[in-house]
Amino acid sequence: MENRLNQVKTGKYIQKGKKIKRENRIDSLFNKLRNNGQKALIPFITCGYPTLESSIKLFNVLEKNGADIIEIGIPFSDPLADGPVIQEASGIALENGINTDNVMDTIAVIRESSEIPIVIMAYFNTVYRYGIRRFLERAENTGADGIIIPDMPLEEYINYRQYFNGYSSIDVIMLASLTSQMERLQKIAGVCRGFLYCVAVKGVTGAREGISQEIKEFLVKLRGMTKLPLALGFGISNSRQVLEVKKYCDGVIIGSKILSMVSGSGNFTDSLKKLEKFITGINIILKENRDI
Repeated sequence: MENRLNQVKTGKYIQKGKKIKRENRIDSLFNKLRNNGQKALIPFITCGYPTLESSIKLFNVLEKNGADIIEIGIPFSDPLADGPVIQEASGIALENGINTDNVMDTIAVIRESSEIPIVIMAYFNTVYRYGIRRFLERAENTGADGIIIPDMPLEEYINYRQYFNGYSSIDVIMLASLTSQMERLQKIAGVCRGFLYCVAVKGVTGAREGISQEIKEFLVKLRGMTKLPLALGFGISNSRQVLEVKKYCDGVIIGSKILSMVSGSGNFTDSLKKLEKFITGINIILKENRDI
């Protein structure tokens, strides 16, 4: 593993093997959870934060302690949809020299020993500059299962839909916002694959304390218009929120809280132990076959 990581950092990692048709991991996961009356835990991490090696250790801890899908963010210099915690993580990863190729190679290394669904989070400028077709092909070949582009509106997706449709193994996960009208939400749900990313706040990412009635009503509205799994993100940071919202959605996405637990500790090993406890507790709530 260490040798392969050195290859990733130096840009000399070469992925071997032929591309093969595979089962859709995201669909299979949600089908299994639904059959068991359970909900998905979807953590987010930034590749290369606090270091490349540490982000892989973080990935492994999340997987071993209950994560069902893991989002891996490609660091970007101007992450408009993200709050201060993820912005800081992205900045540090960029200072560490992490780029799109490093992220793709890291996913390929992880995929050698893991079958957990992996979703790439990238801003559209990153994808466009890399080349949309090239980006999707690399993502597919690494074993990634989906992509989230938070600053790609519906209209932009439609303009480039022919590219995304050419890579059916990569689910294009769209964002559904509280501020969107019903007609627009229906169109978004109609082109989305994998799961619908339901934005819980009118703003950027970042830990919040509560779940408003507006969010619950929003999720009920979405459930009435689509059979897609609904995953709630932006601001989920504690077990009380998860207990409150779990009956309205199919999963929760947690990012800023996880990264803040890492950044808030001077000792990375100690922060991982605290994170294990936190993630295990959230997962227990999501896997209990009952609602409050």
